[in-house]
Amino acid sequence: MEGKILNYSISLALCFLMVIPLRAQNGNMSAPQGKTPPKAEKKDKKPEMEYPLYNGVSIGVDLWGLGSQVFGGDFLSTEIVVDVNLKNRFFPIAEIGYGSTDTWSDKGIHYKSNAPYFRIGMDYNALFNKRHGHMLLVGLRYGASSFKYNVEALAMNDPIYGGIVGNPNLEDEIWGGSLPYNHKGMKGSMQWAEFCVGIRAHVWKELYMGWALRFKFKLSASSDKYGDPWYVPGFGKYGSNTLGVSYTITYKLPF
Repeated sequence: MEGKILNYSISLALCFLMVIPLRAQNGNMSAPQGKTPPKAEKKDKKPEMEYPLYNGVSIGVDLWGLGSQVFGGDFLSTEIVVDVNLKNRFFPIAEIGYGSTDTWSDKGIHYKSNAPYFRIGMDYNALFNKRHGHMLLVGLRYGASSFKYNVEALAMNDPIYGGIVGNPNLEDEIWGGSLPYNHKGMKGSMQWAEFCVGIRAHVWKELYMGWALRFKFKLSASSDKYGDPWYVPGFGKYGSNTLGVSYTITYKLPF
């Protein structure tokens, strides 16, 4: 009986001694000392969007010029914009519009002018490789307009002697008296450059909308011998430089 007990004890001891190194070996295999388990590899990033060379034609209309006079502006203008999408990066563009004004100054001077204008140029889309369809556009334009304008001084009644006199705001500083001023059909022209920056947001299917700021720089201009124009269609107030805004609704044509 004692011999059997001794045999069992020896067998249990051998089994215990065999289990300890196996568990230690398994522990070393699962997590080596001083090393952390390797991290799972990150999934590859989605490839950037690639567009064909020709990616469609878009046509748009500027609504800012139409609404500016409604909110108290002196100018009214409208224009059609056509551009070609090349690889969603380059956008050759042409803009044809019509501008007009018919207003009185605080000094009683009536100014009237209306004429077409055009601009051509190129936009660059800084978000050309994105999938969301929105665009950040930076571009240059060359613009030109040839126009006619009328300038008329408002006549006034003489409060002492009666009758019509000229506009006292146009008084002759040398000879005295008020000068009559009424010139119609005067001719002028201007060429200018524009630096444009704006956004075009994808609204729904092939419909886009966007805002742009236009920094305008006069290149050359001509005016009539009787006086400079006050307003240039497509440019704004006559001067060296000016700033414009456009709000455009654009539709991408299905071809």
